[in-house]
Amino acid sequence: MKKSRLLLFDANVVILLFRLGIWEPVVGRCEILLSRTVAETEADFYVTDDGERHEIDLGPCVEAGQVRLIDVSPSELASFRGQFDAEYFERLDAGETESLIYILKAPEPCLICSADKVVYRVLGNLRRSEAGVSLKEVLASIGLGRSLPHEFSKAYREKWTQKGFQESMWDRGLRDRDKE
Repeated sequence: MKKSRLLLFDANVVILLFRLGIWEPVVGRCEILLSRTVAETEADFYVTDDGERHEIDLGPCVEAGQVRLIDVSPSELASFRGQFDAEYFERLDAGETESLIYILKAPEPCLICSADKVVYRVLGNLRRSEAGVSLKEVLASIGLGRSLPHEFSKAYREKWTQKGFQESMWDRGLRDRDKE
């Protein structure tokens, strides 16, 4: 079976997929990228409804070539975060920042999947809304559709992408937009 499009997952997506018990089917049907920070420090465990903690070990998936890691240099991180005002950069964690940097410069077409509104606000602000996708959309496209919390929906993604675009129209979000 041909794998679905190339997807860059944020930590919250990885954690939910493990929690739902569908990580393996998703990895089997999609080409997955993860920022090194997401893979090594942010997506490290999940908690079940009954409070039981389960560790997440992505090492075997990486070693088997099922998941590719992406790296971003410290200077790229600083430069990227430095272009945003405090309202944005204070909300961006390291994994999201690495993923956004990669998606904006990716040598191959790929989409970022998250449940954090700041990711979609950044895409909207940078006028790159086509680079985002919700987990609900991903799962539906590979035949694994299910009920998910609202922050994993298309409506959520569209709302926050539009908010970022509106903020760009009001010259909010990016520092020195006129210097671009």
